[in-house]
Amino acid sequence: MPPKKFVIFCFVVILITISLIAGSTFEKDVTLTLDQKFLLDKFRAKVVDKMPQDYMKSEMYLVKWLRTSNFHIVAAEERLFQHLEWRKERGIDDLDLKSEFLDDDIRFYLDGRDKLGRPFMLIETRNHDARRLIIQGKYDQLVRFYEHAFESGCKLGLDFTERYKNVTRGHLLVNLHGLIIQQNSCVACVTMFVQNIINFVQNYPECVDKIIVANAPLSFNVFGNIGKAAFSEEIRRNIQVYGKNTQLLRKSLSTDFELDQIPPSLGGSKIYAGMEDENVDNK
Repeated sequence: MPPKKFVIFCFVVILITISLIAGSTFEKDVTLTLDQKFLLDKFRAKVVDKMPQDYMKSEMYLVKWLRTSNFHIVAAEERLFQHLEWRKERGIDDLDLKSEFLDDDIRFYLDGRDKLGRPFMLIETRNHDARRLIIQGKYDQLVRFYEHAFESGCKLGLDFTERYKNVTRGHLLVNLHGLIIQQNSCVACVTMFVQNIINFVQNYPECVDKIIVANAPLSFNVFGNIGKAAFSEEIRRNIQVYGKNTQLLRKSLSTDFELDQIPPSLGGSKIYAGMEDENVDNK
């Protein structure tokens, strides 16, 4: 006899219907066994009064830490408090959570939605040259950019969870159009790249459903494999990398996105706030 399941939200019938539409990730995120629900209640009782933000007190937030700790309460508590200390040290709660630019090198945008209405973050590398920025003494500024991006995107996903009840994760869409690998593969560049991934994995459990990398140059494979190794196994299974084959890229992206939600450099028509209306050759 299979174990009885408990759906975290109250209106079970509605959410089971939505889970059939939204896919297995949503269903997994909102469904617990009775034993798991007992552990979640116990975990929440231990930590809820120590949470500095209201959204951190919700079951949907706390279960992310517990599930990614294999429902070991002590481990989840330790990781969560380490996260709170990291937030305090890095001043994360003082960030202005909106789309951000780093000169014209790299930008992120938050106003796109997938076909199911879920938020996704678009990162565009444009003329990104991490080596030049580091030489210019902007290492800390670059790290801060990624902290800003991760916090903004994951907080938006949590806001959607609270508001709509049918979203538990978003997507990350990375457009490498214009990226020159040689300018981003210095020792300090790779070290920063890996550390940013580690920070993301440690501090934002179950934030993303898919990570989709588009317009990857041929030389990206080695660089990308280094990055993949820093991700958790669950995230590695959901990383999709596409090269510069325009037809294949459009077909693949059309699974999750309408053309009016992706930029011209990805074969779409959306011009995000602050994005120049450039004529990009996608032929």
